[in-house]
Amino acid sequence: MQLFMKVLTPIEVERRLILPRESLPALPRFEGSHEHGIMLQVKDDADNLRKFRCKKRYGGGDKLVIETDWIQFVNSKKLRPGDVVAFYKDDDRVSGTLYRIEVKRRNYKLGL
Repeated sequence: MQLFMKVLTPIEVERRLILPRESLPALPRFEGSHEHGIMLQVKDDADNLRKFRCKKRYGGGDKLVIETDWIQFVNSKKLRPGDVVAFYKDDDRVSGTLYRIEVKRRNYKLGL
């Protein structure tokens, strides 16, 4: 199930991925020991397992962000503003919840 798809901004390429609020119900609950952040194991389109830390940033709208390992992912994929990431959640009775991320490159030559 696709959670969201978004065009990356300069801040998201340089610092952190800002998640849409609508994705919150599909994530593990932020409570107890996870009140300040949760670790998401995410497979990328090359089947590499990434460990992203998802946190709530309080103040200014209580944003959900991914910071830990995000910049390494951006650098390894050579992402630029205007590229698109799609985030998916797959539920499997045997292996549990798996998150996936896919990259769709903007065509800079055509401006698309």
